Amino acid sequence: MATDKKHFLTLIIVITATIIVGGAAIVYGPAVLNQINQNPTNNNLTSFQGNITNITSFDNGTYVVVVQAPVSAEKDQQYQDNIVKALKQKAGQFSNICTITITTKDNANPRLVYEKPNSIACKHLPPTPIPIPPPIVNETPPVVNETPPVVVPPIINNTANNTEPKPIPTPIPTPEGNKTIKVILTGDIGTNADSTNVFNAIKKQNADNVIVLGDLGYGSDLKWFKSTYGTLGNKLNCVIGNHDSAEDGGSAITAEAKAYCANSYYFKKNHVLFLGFNTNGDLTKQGNEAAELLQNPSFMTGIKSVHIMSHKPCAVAPNAHHPLEIKGFCDFIKSKVPAGVKAYYDQAHNHVMSASADGTYKTIGAGGKSHYTCGVSAAFPFCDNGHFGYLQYDIKPDGTTTSNFYDYRGEIVK
Repeated sequence: MATDKKHFLTLIIVITATIIVGGAAIVYGPAVLNQINQNPTNNNLTSFQGNITNITSFDNGTYVVVVQAPVSAEKDQQYQDNIVKALKQKAGQFSNICTITITTKDNANPRLVYEKPNSIACKHLPPTPIPIPPPIVNETPPVVNETPPVVVPPIINNTANNTEPKPIPTPIPTPEGNKTIKVILTGDIGTNADSTNVFNAIKKQNADNVIVLGDLGYGSDLKWFKSTYGTLGNKLNCVIGNHDSAEDGGSAITAEAKAYCANSYYFKKNHVLFLGFNTNGDLTKQGNEAAELLQNPSFMTGIKSVHIMSHKPCAVAPNAHHPLEIKGFCDFIKSKVPAGVKAYYDQAHNHVMSASADGTYKTIGAGGKSHYTCGVSAAFPFCDNGHFGYLQYDIKPDGTTTSNFYDYRGEIVK
């Protein structure tokens, strides 16, 4: 191929991967990708130099395969035709390829490309909407929380001018008894079926606390968020994301989010301290306020671990859509956590589930908004952008903590 004007294209290949065997339908998942990657072609199509980077399944048995390849601008169509031919040969029994589209914009979200009206020719295979589970029926009606979640006492003053600092509050005693508490976190929620599925799954768990880590619906207000997560009542806490603030929202939702979520706050459960921060707010002020608490021996008595909860993360997996943006704040907070106290950083912003090797840093931005890119390394061996769901901590009365990522079907994501 010519080498001038080369760029990377993304080809979305729609493959029907359901095979009928004895009247029963068998749907192949990763097998489709393996078949395409491993099977040789019957002819020498040297122009097929693409790398298959992602495969996304839809409920109707259709798979979207993403191929990235360097191409010459004037030979896009010829190159595309060659890749179609090569993939059909490689796919073998999975060769019902409907069509292909080329894009460099939507490669992070095959569903967006799949749903574009001019992109997919196989109109007989529209994407099947993900079924919304029936509403959870409670014996008693849910509490509709149209007022801000109760967080006592907040780190900040929360007055209109916010200039009078509060004294360091009296420590809240950690609970006595033998109850293991359940704390659930998610973030980056949309207003779509995936988001509803995640919410229903979380509500079913009846957790002691639910924290939503920002980007609370991507709308101009919090109406959808309040009508869903707001029904959790005072079990709910939230932090402010960039789409809930002036960065990518507007003045109206900024004021609403601050009133509903609070700017920053804390609560204690089973010898564990949870700190919530607004990473689109005054981080110097919030950091200094948190430092007063973290370095107060009376306040920290009995605390075995602390969770730093915010929208923007303190560490990211490789190939992250959003890079590290708040390093100075993170380094400051780390320096104030007392020796012997374990620190966890629970954050979102990137629409994935990821965790560092030591479990210190976790990203749970899989609340329903379309996924972002994902990568792994020795430092971050886990990253998943194929599931929507939540992160759950189980904390024993002595502060011993375990955690798992779950999809909205309640299955552990590993």
